[in-house]
This record gives sequence, structure tokens and C-alpha cells, in this order.
Amino acid sequence: MARISTEERQVLIIDEAIKIIHEMGYQSFSIRELSTRVGISEPAIYRHFLNKEDIVLGILGRFNEFDVKLFNEVKLNEKPVEKIQCFVQYHFNFLEKNPGMTSIVFAEEIFNQSSLIREKMLSIMEKRKRILKDIIDEAKLGNQVIDLETDEILMVILGIIRLAVLEWRMSGFAFSLSKRGTKTVDTIGKLLLVKK
Repeated sequence: MARISTEERQVLIIDEAIKIIHEMGYQSFSIRELSTRVGISEPAIYRHFLNKEDIVLGILGRFNEFDVKLFNEVKLNEKPVEKIQCFVQYHFNFLEKNPGMTSIVFAEEIFNQSSLIREKMLSIMEKRKRILKDIIDEAKLGNQVIDLETDEILMVILGIIRLAVLEWRMSGFAFSLSKRGTKTVDTIGKLLLVKK
């Protein structure tokens, strides 16, 4: 079997960590289980990551990768309204392809275990909120959204995304999240966008 690079091994470890947390919950996530699934010894895991916290920080790094792709996709749209719609739909499309990531987002016990992990997740959330806030402000300048405080519009949009994803997760992923996203984008349009 060909030897894989350090970076490839780290990706594999993070992939398996996400699967374990998704299948068994964060409380069942252990270096022993991880080493068994990856097929390397526990000391070999520690050559790539300092501890469980470091692995979870690696998982959160995936959100940063998602954000880069999200922001690039949003920028392809010219109109602020289209940017908002893209922002929303992109979340649904990504999570439908990566359902294990919902186990991270909704696993509050992960964020209660470590202030470093909690701060990292808050930083990720703040970055997304800033991007969406800027788009909403741009839409407000063009009178394209209803006259509400930017923060209130932001909370409505993020709340709708979170609730739809939670419902999808609680249903055992029983429906198409992407199709639900299309309906959600339409609903947000009806609620928040100025009718021309």
C-alpha cells in the first residue's frame, strides 16, 4: 500500500472523527476508536494532532474552508438580493452533501468542553454574520429589503437556516435539504424583500 502524506493522513483523521461524532455522538469520540477506524496506532494519531481538542479544531477548520467557498460563490452574484439567496442556498447544498457536519454544529457539549473550541466557533459565526450583514446593508441602500434593523433581518435569515437544518437532522435526513433550501429562499424573499 502506498504511503500517504502527512496532510492526507490529517484529512483522513478529521474525516473519521466527523463520522464518529456523527454516528455515535461527541461523548463516544475517543482516540482509541479513531485509531481503529483510521488503521493506525494511537501514538500515530498524536503525531498528527496534540489531543482531541486539536482534532476538533481541525474539524472547525473545515468550516473555514466552507466559508471561503461560500464567500467566493456569493461574490459571483451582482445584486444584493441574489447574494442573500445564494448565501442561504449554499448552506443547504453544503450540508446535504456533508450531513456529518450538522453533528458538529449542533453538539453543544463540544463547545462546553473547551474555551478555545468555543472561541473558534464564535469566530466562525461572527465572520459569517459580518458577511451577511454587509450584504443586507447593501440591499438596504438599494431599498431592496424591508425597513427593519439589519441585525433583525440577519437573525431571521440565520434562524430560518438553523431551524430547517435542525428539522432535517431530527427527521433522520428524511427529505432533500437542497429542495427545502429552495423553498426557504423563496420564503425569505416573500418576508424580507421589497416588492417592486
